Amino acid sequence: MKMKKIISSLIVGVMTLALGVGCNQSAEQTKVLKVAALNGPTGMGMVQLLEDKEQYEVTLYQSPDEIVGKVVSGEVDLACVPSNMGAVLYNKTQKTVSLVGINTQGVLYIVENGNSINNLEDLKGKTIIASGKGGTPEYVLTQLLKSAGLDPDQDVTIDYLTNHTDVVTKLVAEEGTIAILPEPHVTIATTKQASLQVAVDLNEAWQEKEGSTLPMGVILAQNTLVKEDEEALSSFLKDYEASVNFVNEKSEEAAALMEKYGIIAKKEIAIKAIPNCHIVLEQGETAKIHLETFYKVLEALNPKAIGGTLPDEAFYYNK
Repeated sequence: MKMKKIISSLIVGVMTLALGVGCNQSAEQTKVLKVAALNGPTGMGMVQLLEDKEQYEVTLYQSPDEIVGKVVSGEVDLACVPSNMGAVLYNKTQKTVSLVGINTQGVLYIVENGNSINNLEDLKGKTIIASGKGGTPEYVLTQLLKSAGLDPDQDVTIDYLTNHTDVVTKLVAEEGTIAILPEPHVTIATTKQASLQVAVDLNEAWQEKEGSTLPMGVILAQNTLVKEDEEALSSFLKDYEASVNFVNEKSEEAAALMEKYGIIAKKEIAIKAIPNCHIVLEQGETAKIHLETFYKVLEALNPKAIGGTLPDEAFYYNK
């Protein structure tokens, strides 16, 4: 009888240990990655991951400034931010984050309530309304004006408003207004006022002048994730790529999810905007080449735009 009790106790102990190991393995397998993204193209590309709450906790923010503290503190595992902010955060965090991909190419356009602008040279003597002073739009416009032979301080007047919504409101209301806008705000504006014209595609202009695509958004990963859980990072990148393909190939389904999660107010606008948002996942050496070209331009314009110094080789994740 005693022998039976001993054997029973051993069996229970082994089962308990096995269950404990199984639970630990399950916990490891279901680790939820915390991801910060912005409303707009970075959030649009993330839309399938918003549906996968077992693997990802995706939070959307209105402003890049809301994400900075969460990256610096390590509160989020991954963050989608404007391309210049990627370099700023690399320097600000003492190189504790890595660049794992470009997620958005050029989304900037010159839009006019009129028909006097056909190229960058036509902007001479004009007033342009914009949002994002000190950010990527300002530096892109400055560089392209210089490339077109214009002096940004003398030949044009740039009037910075509080946000893109204010720019859209003024553009739609006042004939003759010229604005620099990103998607999806271009589509929002042209939907409100059909007579607006997209006068200059700044993405095409950048490629023509600089010989490179215009990287507007990037994905950063904490180095703890890169070094300690590369499998989880690899899984994220595969899932993100699948989400990007879903958005670009099944835009109507994707647009419905964008409306559901409040990324864009109406799916009809999302459907029209998606082709011009240039949502991608560009990795490795290709991403590095495009970003280095971009960062060197920013460094020449204002080193503070990239956090003071160019990111070194360690910034670029390349498996």
